[in-house]
Amino acid sequence: MKKTYSISEVSKLLNITVDTLRFYEKKDMIHPKINPNNKYRMYDMYNILEILDIIFYRNLDISVSDMYSIMNENDEKKALELFEKKRIDCRNRIRYEQQLLKKLDYLCSTMGPAISGNMSIKKKHFETSYILFEETEEESSAQKLVLKNIPSISNEEFVLGAVIKEYNSDLTEKATYYTIERQIVEDLFENDINRKESNLSKESIYEENKKNDKIINGFDALSMVVPSEGSKLNKKYIEKIKNYADENQIELENYILTHEINTTAYADKQHEYKEIYIKIKQR
Repeated sequence: MKKTYSISEVSKLLNITVDTLRFYEKKDMIHPKINPNNKYRMYDMYNILEILDIIFYRNLDISVSDMYSIMNENDEKKALELFEKKRIDCRNRIRYEQQLLKKLDYLCSTMGPAISGNMSIKKKHFETSYILFEETEEESSAQKLVLKNIPSISNEEFVLGAVIKEYNSDLTEKATYYTIERQIVEDLFENDINRKESNLSKESIYEENKKNDKIINGFDALSMVVPSEGSKLNKKYIEKIKNYADENQIELENYILTHEINTTAYADKQHEYKEIYIKIKQR
């Protein structure tokens, strides 16, 4: 005799509510037997496998109507079509999560030393970045997106960006940019079918934005993470980096950027840091 389970046992076994099991039974997607003596539902292994199918489809965010088509109408073509779409979605999500992980790695690697006051100087490459929008000395209002010929960036992808500030020779702020690294855009673009269909190449995106001065080109730099102390950079940090450069026979240019690092929220200026980048002169 086949082993059977009550609805409460199945609920505990699969961590799914009794109401949910009843819902899918009403939708004719689960087919337990009814005990003729007490009218209780009896679930066997076949029914449990039906439920596992449903859990799988729900994890793919497949609608109830589509699940019904697959399970009750045996529509394998529809199943394949949905699986192919979800495979693309999943790959794109993985690419996004990989970029998000890189941002978290950066924040953890810089915030820890910054909070503990470990202000070490190191050589670092500032990655080529697109300017999404900006605020300059000449124009102090947020603009629309300034990127040209680029596939749309989602609100999720916007969080992969960074606040970058450029400074004048007297260490006052020259401009504030919200940027996203070129490599991030390329990774998201290359692996998104919808963006590929726009027939835009990564080269055309780069050249168009370079022509419109909406690019910060990458460069090698000396960098140091320091506390943020208002709109003007503290001269002592710049002198510290310059002294390090002199000691190590490194020639610097008068080009300074900072990557703004907020440990809590952008409005919290008491817990704000900057990663200073001073460009190394190319020999």
